[in-house]
Amino acid sequence: MEPEKNMVDSIEKFDIKLKSQPKDGVILQLHHTIRQSNGESRRIRFVAAAFDAKCEKLACADSWGNLFILDFAELQFWKLTGVGACSAVQFISHLQDTLLVATCKNYDISFMDVETGTATRTLAGHTAPVKHISFSNEKICNLITASPIEAIIWDLRNYTKFFTLNTFKGAQIQQILFTPVGDYLVSCFQNDTIQIWKNESMKSVKQIVPNELKRMRSIAFTMNGRAMAMAGLASTLILFNMDTWKALKSIDLSKFNISGAQQIAFIALPFDGGCNKILAILSNDCSLYFLDLEALKIICTITPESSGIKRFTVSTTGKYFSCILQLGEVNIYNTSYVLEMAVNSNTKVEKPYCASTSVARVTAARDQITSKAEVEHNMRTCMDSLRLRRILMQYGEYPDRYRSIIWKSLLNTPRNKAAYAALVDMGVHQVFQEIEKQFTIHSTGTLNSLKRLLSCLAHWCPLFGVMKFLPGFTFPFVKVLQKDPMFLFECVASILINYCQLWFEYAPFPPISILAMIENVLADHDQQLLNHFCEVGVTSQVYALKILETAFSEVLSCSEWLILWDHILSNEPAFMLMAVVSYCIVQRNAIRKLKTLHDMEHFFHTQNPIDKKTFLKKTYNLLNDTSADIHPRKFFRKFSPLEKGDCYQQFTAYPVATITLRLARKDRSHSVVQKMSLRNLITKSQERIIEEGLLDEAVMRTDCNPTADAIQSCEVSPVRPMSPSSERPPSASTNGQVSVGPVYPAAVRSRSKNKIRCDSKHKRDSVKHLSRKNYRRASNDKNYALENEIKKLMPGSHLEANHSNTNT
Repeated sequence: MEPEKNMVDSIEKFDIKLKSQPKDGVILQLHHTIRQSNGESRRIRFVAAAFDAKCEKLACADSWGNLFILDFAELQFWKLTGVGACSAVQFISHLQDTLLVATCKNYDISFMDVETGTATRTLAGHTAPVKHISFSNEKICNLITASPIEAIIWDLRNYTKFFTLNTFKGAQIQQILFTPVGDYLVSCFQNDTIQIWKNESMKSVKQIVPNELKRMRSIAFTMNGRAMAMAGLASTLILFNMDTWKALKSIDLSKFNISGAQQIAFIALPFDGGCNKILAILSNDCSLYFLDLEALKIICTITPESSGIKRFTVSTTGKYFSCILQLGEVNIYNTSYVLEMAVNSNTKVEKPYCASTSVARVTAARDQITSKAEVEHNMRTCMDSLRLRRILMQYGEYPDRYRSIIWKSLLNTPRNKAAYAALVDMGVHQVFQEIEKQFTIHSTGTLNSLKRLLSCLAHWCPLFGVMKFLPGFTFPFVKVLQKDPMFLFECVASILINYCQLWFEYAPFPPISILAMIENVLADHDQQLLNHFCEVGVTSQVYALKILETAFSEVLSCSEWLILWDHILSNEPAFMLMAVVSYCIVQRNAIRKLKTLHDMEHFFHTQNPIDKKTFLKKTYNLLNDTSADIHPRKFFRKFSPLEKGDCYQQFTAYPVATITLRLARKDRSHSVVQKMSLRNLITKSQERIIEEGLLDEAVMRTDCNPTADAIQSCEVSPVRPMSPSSERPPSASTNGQVSVGPVYPAAVRSRSKNKIRCDSKHKRDSVKHLSRKNYRRASNDKNYALENEIKKLMPGSHLEANHSNTNT
């Protein structure tokens, strides 16, 4: 452990390094060794350990009362000075970074902040050291703490005793806990009896006395709470059905060389839907066995070389488990590494006898293809929406490794390769050709993926070439799914069709109906917060539209965003609108402190700390408790996936005439710009030809009659002078510059070749002394003179000029 100190509230934090796929599955080993005054080293034994609900932190307590917190998300650990020697530790499931510590001195229960190390509250009432701590999943305010001789249920709303259970000699408590699902309290006693109570009334519901099982020591529940396992020092394991109150099966552990069990616990795995199939058994010989209850075989056995295992702890999601050894160390395991190691060790690879290399490669390729096809078929068969939703409700999120596959199953994407290839072949859409000027994207691959996705959407439906929020909405999906471009397009298209219903009915203007639904739900559940928005002058376009247009990516971190979209895609389309209202209500304390519109806008464009579990729970409450009259479900249709075929279905849920007119105006303005630029080029060319012709004529006239009047410079205006309201550029000024009009030159100037330099200064000086009236008269005369010069360049102009001179 390399110490990189980081002072946070006077707590030193150090970096940790986890082993990547170790052979024995141990990713980290924790031991506490001190050096005594005589120079000898002494190892302090650990006695208790507990994971938090998110599997991000592990708390370990030693016999001296020191607490060590390991953060697997930040890869750091730190030491807390405890409240004395402790007998049990447990994280509070509904309070973040709060640890319960049961002390051995006064038998008190202390609430400790793991970030600061301060004890915030203490519960007193036990007369013996506490061994078991459990929380109710149905009622977050219920906590039970138990010693061998008594159990106390606490009401955490006012931190008082709710119920006290006293035992008698010979029937002391071996284990007591709340069931994971349901409202039952189950206790295992030394007299081989299991008692079940109702949580609310503490009324006895069932008493189980298994005849085959003697000297019972431990019980365990599956995550869905439907099955219970019972084991003891005898070599018998009993599985009990909690729905029918009947025994499912009895397993003889002696067949697996297990003489008895000190402790048991179910291992949660992905895609098991809470029906956990693997049971961890700590045997009497201090070894840990993983038993497959379906196949009835031992998957793997963990026997550390240094010493035996005293007790073990499994995280709620099954990602990690820890073992406290007899010598006092703590080994932390990654469950997936352990299972992969077991599979690899049990798999035997046989080399083909007298087979050529090519035949061996073909056989291996066939086996690989067959196995991959079987895996995909099995995953599609297993991943129905109901089963996936049970997994999501159990673990709170889908595993990162299978997220894209699960999203494919939830959205039922058609994988139309020909249709997608046709959209890609149309190239980059003209609207998104220079999108890098609007967004700062450092990765070229991400930029190209975003361009390709937006172009395909715009080619598929012209609407998506007009909506300005689309790049910001799709960008987080690009970051997550860019390795599979076709699924990326079909995923975003499915979301736009189903989860963005009624977004485009007033396009390109904001979705008034959607914002009204959100405001109605917020008014129904938190009128005070809505009143605060009105007082500050904040509309739903600030607190709702900005969140929707960025798909929550600006207000949530990457992990939070992925978890939220796991829940959005697993639920009905109205869930996303409820998530917007839930975010505002959960953040109400921070929002109510904001007093200006600018602060509000900044708040809804930045990431703010939020408890993911509270946020999602509030969203589900809004989804279930909102009245039917204002529920968005009333206005939405059911989910309909993209159709499979050679082309994608038409999307017409927008004002087609309005969008078509808008696109036509864009095309027309684009063509006008090109036409005007060509006209300017023609005009400049005409100017240059006329100016060269006038200069040549002036030189010829000067050579023939070099008088003072002939060598003076002259100016004329065009035949049709421009009005002040015209959009054409103004006429040329007296400094010799030439302004260009749309068709004809606005003004041109002809000067004598011999006197052009000396006359320019003389003319500037003379113009300064001219009055406004005289200047206009001089300009008219010069304009008339230049008209005559231009007419001379036209065919037949010499005859008209001679005739006019004769008349004059």
